[in-house]
This record gives sequence, structure tokens and C-alpha cells, in this order.
Amino acid sequence: MRPESLLILLTTSLISVAALWYWKPELDEIFWLLVLVVWISIVVFWISKMVARWQNLYVARKVIHILSGGVVAALAPYLFRSPAIPLIGGMGMLALTLLPRIRGRRMDWFQVEGNHGEVYFCLTWTLVMVGLWYVDLNAGVAAALFMSLGDGVTGIVRNVVYRRWSKGLAGSVAMLLVSLPVGIFYKGAVGAVAAVVATLVERWPRVDDNLTVPLAAAAVMLLGDVL
Repeated sequence: MRPESLLILLTTSLISVAALWYWKPELDEIFWLLVLVVWISIVVFWISKMVARWQNLYVARKVIHILSGGVVAALAPYLFRSPAIPLIGGMGMLALTLLPRIRGRRMDWFQVEGNHGEVYFCLTWTLVMVGLWYVDLNAGVAAALFMSLGDGVTGIVRNVVYRRWSKGLAGSVAMLLVSLPVGIFYKGAVGAVAAVVATLVERWPRVDDNLTVPLAAAAVMLLGDVL
């Protein structure tokens, strides 16, 4: 095993053990972790493969965003009493997406050579969900949903309209239509502002939108809390 792979597995294991020891999730939370692991495995290794064959790799990526990150972000506040399980799950997904790249065996039905978007997705999803759990969980969930649902629908719409991996107005309109109600539901007026900001930064081509969208949206909503 490569040293990089061993380091990732060791880090993931240590963080998971620390989360279990510190927060001590109860049995029902462990049960839901197992259920979600099964669900995400089905999404990543079956549903997305079918979508890739039916459509293409780009749509398969967005389906994973919606059905994994989106579903878990929406359910997490109702299933878990601490950020322990979201942290363990997020680190597990980070390892799942990063290890194949290190080994040179990327999952080619959704992973793109030279594009680490799905790795960034797992990282920022974990950051906003876990980092804001006790600060402003609604902001964390909304930020995660802007990235998973909003950007996910954006990509699917752009694929239908432009027939290629490209940013365009149609996708931005779709993202805003999805993100606005999400932002309003979780954070009211400041959530609506964050949805607009997330839509605008998603168009910025210089930095991966899996980094800019959730982090910019979370920053706007936290600033709104202070003001």
C-alpha cells in the first residue's frame, strides 16, 4: 500500500474513533449511519453507473451530489444528535473518492482525470455540516444543499441545454430557482441572499465551485447572524 493511502486511512480511522469517543453517538444513530452507508453505496456503485451509461459521466456526478450529499444533509438534523456521524461519514466519503486517484484506479464512470471536484465536495460538505453543527446548523445544511441540490440540478440542466460540460445562463437560472426556496426555508431573508451569492460564485471558473459555493454561502449566512 502506498504511504499516501496508508496516511489517509489512518487519519480517517483516528478521526472516526475520536468522534465516537467524544460524542458517543447512540445505537439509533449508528443504525442510521449503516442505512446511509448502504444507500450511498447503491448511489455511487449502481445508480450513478446506470446514469453514466444512459447519459454521461457529468450527469452521473450530479446525481451522486443530489442523492448522497443532498439527501444526507437534509436528513442529518433529524437523525443525529451530534456531528459525530456526519463527520465519520464525510471522512469516509473523502477517503472513498481520494484513494482511487492515489492508486491510479479512479472510478471512471464519475471521476474525471485532472478534476478533483468530488473530493472537494466531500471536504466542504464535511466542513460546513460539522463545523456549523453547534454554531448554526441551518446555515450548514443550507450551504451543503446549495452545493448538492442547487449545483446538482444546474449541471443536469446545462447538460440538457448545451449538451456539454459547460457553464451557462440556463444552469444558473436553475440553480437560483432551486437554491432560493432552500435558503428561505432554512435561513429566511439572509438565506435568500446566500442563495444568490452561491449562484453567482458558481459561475466563477477560476476556482472549483464545490469549494466556492458552500463556503461563500456559509460565510454570508454567518455574517447575517452577526448583523
